[in-house]
Amino acid sequence: MKNVCKPFGSGSVQNLNAGTGKLVTAPLAPELVSVATAFADLQEARHQADYDLSEVLTRVDVLQKIALARQAFADWRAIKGTPTRRCSWLLFFCSTK
Repeated sequence: MKNVCKPFGSGSVQNLNAGTGKLVTAPLAPELVSVATAFADLQEARHQADYDLSEVLTRVDVLQKIALARQAFADWRAIKGTPTRRCSWLLFFCSTK
């Protein structure tokens, strides 16, 4: 998922592979960019927390990650019912990469 989200996080359709680029229109919705970026960042943070025993998380770090997740959910809701969301849902969750 992180590898699928990262190109969306750049906000540019030029960073998407050719097939994906044909399915979305430029410019990418800022909410979609926010969701993709948050997903990649939060997945990386989760992996660090789970597997890097030297990782020390402060209360501030955790609260920032929680705020990032909440904002991503708010942004996802903001594009509910739009072609952008329907297309991104398919791309995010049905990608073979």
